[in-house]
Amino acid sequence: MAVRFFLVAPAALGAKETIACAKAACAVGDCASIVVHENLKQEDVAALQELGLAVLLADCEPRIVSRLRADGLHVSKTEHNLLDLRMSLPKDAMIGLDCGTSRHNAMEAAEQGADYVGFRQKTHHEGEPLVKWWNNLAQIPGVPLDPATPTEAIILSKQSDFIRPSDDMWQSADMATKVITDLGKL
Repeated sequence: MAVRFFLVAPAALGAKETIACAKAACAVGDCASIVVHENLKQEDVAALQELGLAVLLADCEPRIVSRLRADGLHVSKTEHNLLDLRMSLPKDAMIGLDCGTSRHNAMEAAEQGADYVGFRQKTHHEGEPLVKWWNNLAQIPGVPLDPATPTEAIILSKQSDFIRPSDDMWQSADMATKVITDLGKL
């Protein structure tokens, strides 16, 4: 499987645990980025970046991205205008939008300069998989935002360059190693 992992840390997880699980995951798999919440300190963000991860802060004020020296902003509320948010971010900051199952929101996000769009495929029951549709249509990546089981990861690996591992990986560093290793065997 030639995909990279898109990590999403739970909001309630402490910085120490987040870093330990991310470090374990990066040691055994090709992890591209991590979505975290603003409860981290600048040194926590730096520790994650040292692992080779792009650190994206979830739904925070753009100035916090600058203050923590994060790599970008992950937006889960589609009512935000990405153009306005981008103007408030550092010039090289990434911005991505959780589009749910909305093709329209993904198109608007791309027009507004999103660096990636995310889809919640598990809630989409009709038609072709959204990530596959998007990645066949657009140049910016479509990221599956639902945690993937090994079976789902096999399917998604044919549709996307990214997979979000199971949330079980955040139980401990050992579990992160197991989850990423198991997905890497597919």
